[in-house]
Amino acid sequence: MPRFRPLVLAACLALGFAASFAAPAAAQIREGAYGVEGTNPDGTNYDGEFLLRTGPGGAWVATWRVASENIMGLGLIQAGVLAVSFVVNGRPGVAVFEVEPDGRLRGSWTTGGGLGTEMLTPK
Repeated sequence: MPRFRPLVLAACLALGFAASFAAPAAAQIREGAYGVEGTNPDGTNYDGEFLLRTGPGGAWVATWRVASENIMGLGLIQAGVLAVSFVVNGRPGVAVFEVEPDGRLRGSWTTGGGLGTEMLTPK
């Protein structure tokens, strides 16, 4: 029986070591600058810049610059999902992004008049 324990321990360690290489670590949402490529609810395309930085109390501050407009929002990150509330042209909106394996953020947004989409690419 004493020889059995080291063998089991070695097997467990080998499996654990192999499992650490089985799947790459999931990409994480990171603070910083992103390029924006988006589609409005009416189908028109736009591009711009997006800045994500840590805010007070675990919140995140988001700033979009699209055309000549700056849009600020406040968000949170839970389980790899970024949710941001914002106001544009006096209308409240919400955007939700999931992180892609390559670090890009793919999401949808609305201000109540249909759904738009965005891809945020880290700079």
